[in-house]
Amino acid sequence: MACKRDKFIDLIEYYESLGITVKLGKTKARGNKGIFIAKRGRDFRIDISKSIDDNSVLATLLHEFAHYVHYCYDNELSSLKFIFDELSDEEMEELLSVTVYKVPRNSAYTLINLKTSLTNEIKTLADSIKDFYPEFKITGSYFPIEDNMSYPLKYLLKYDNFIYNKKKYSINNALSDFKTLSKPQLNYLILKSKRRCLARVNSRISKLNQYYNAPTELWARFFELFFTEPCKAESLAPSLSRKFKTAMEVRRIKEISKLNEILKNIY
Repeated sequence: MACKRDKFIDLIEYYESLGITVKLGKTKARGNKGIFIAKRGRDFRIDISKSIDDNSVLATLLHEFAHYVHYCYDNELSSLKFIFDELSDEEMEELLSVTVYKVPRNSAYTLINLKTSLTNEIKTLADSIKDFYPEFKITGSYFPIEDNMSYPLKYLLKYDNFIYNKKKYSINNALSDFKTLSKPQLNYLILKSKRRCLARVNSRISKLNQYYNAPTELWARFFELFFTEPCKAESLAPSLSRKFKTAMEVRRIKEISKLNEILKNIY
């Protein structure tokens, strides 16, 4: 990582001249490739993860600097008017196209596949319960089953694991822990567990969508791509690329104009 700092020394020195503390390869960046931190509106820091691969250092430095620029001109990070004025629907689509290109798909696909799997498992369990209770519904509590349960068994309606009288109980050991469980009772408890898991997965998908569609993230991905893969940026976002070039030509954002000069010496 030291040699990478040497390669980007001018870029890092420029960041530091703006009052940004740069930590390259010294932290885990809170589990990200990089992170931009602003404290009290004046203490700025950019961390680049120590686990990042060398080929991603420049892109991550640019991505986090884009957040810094955005914060300087809109500390609520709520819109992109500071650089693009109004965005048309087509230009918003361009930003989304850049995101689709830049964002790793594995994590999102894993969550979506897990959601599909859980949904199918819940339906199968529900169908099995309906063999005994034809009026059973997945949502809510089904009292014909629950009324025949007592504590500590009832704790499995809300928890996958719990301790009762110093003994550990688990949904995975329900049959051995509670030997009188009927098949519909067991399937009902497992269904409840799967629904809790599905709720957590849906929450993570929702947070992921909010993150991917946040204005500052859309901007940072475009900014990163424009400087690292300019041809690709112009292909995916032609209108935004033209606007951005014009903004640099008129030196609309002085920090970006200076950055552009430094990058010409790196490539």
